[in-house]
Amino acid sequence: MPIFTRSTGESDKAIIFIHGGLQQSDIWDEQLKDELLQEQFRLIAPDLPGHGRSGRSTAPERDYSIAGMARQLADYINASTLENYVLVGISSGTNLISEALPLLSQPPKGLFFAGAAIGNHDTPWASVLLSSPYEQVLTETPSDAALTAYSKKLVYRPTDQFIAGCKQYYYDTDPVFRTTFGRYMRADGANHIDGLQHSELPLCLVMGQQENVVRLNYLDGVSFKRKWKDTIFKVPAAGHLVNYDQPQIFNHLLWQFAEEVLNK
Repeated sequence: MPIFTRSTGESDKAIIFIHGGLQQSDIWDEQLKDELLQEQFRLIAPDLPGHGRSGRSTAPERDYSIAGMARQLADYINASTLENYVLVGISSGTNLISEALPLLSQPPKGLFFAGAAIGNHDTPWASVLLSSPYEQVLTETPSDAALTAYSKKLVYRPTDQFIAGCKQYYYDTDPVFRTTFGRYMRADGANHIDGLQHSELPLCLVMGQQENVVRLNYLDGVSFKRKWKDTIFKVPAAGHLVNYDQPQIFNHLLWQFAEEVLNK
């Protein structure tokens, strides 16, 4: 299935941005136009399968499961032949990256996770969520009120423009993805935390202090072998989409992280 990609910069050092479910690459606008990031790195932001301007599956049960989405993400990255890159994920994009890691022919040099929604057997996905906005919108035809409530949860101070954009991202998503992905997310058999705990990949974790989708402190007691700066960065005046609420802080952290791990 064709994958639509936005790309800027010419460096052989790359940053690949992976959005969450029901979103699209446009959520990375403030990162893709950041001059410092553009100067130092090639910036790549695909629309995931079934999202935005990418193709839609004719076999949704296979392609829209978490494993299926991760397989397609790995195929996309492997086809790029990149050797020196960082993966940036937000929201459920962090789940897809975690699931795709074993399938990558050339692993990334580091992982940068914002609003991570990863779990394991002791911390199931349902327990990570404060309250599940997905329950009301992972359907083919949700109410406008449900879409508005879902959109408002994603950022610290939602504007009318943001809410309208969020709704458009939703309508640009394959309706079959919404129901199929919803079933797999609710089943929640993934064990992503354990794999990342023992990974040799540097891992930067960023959360908004006003996070309103996942529990802010659920990863605080988890030890990760290569947690960058040995901290979880909690950004003030920011919600789930930290990159949207506080792009300057987010971009500076990302630049520091990428500079360090891609220049070794």
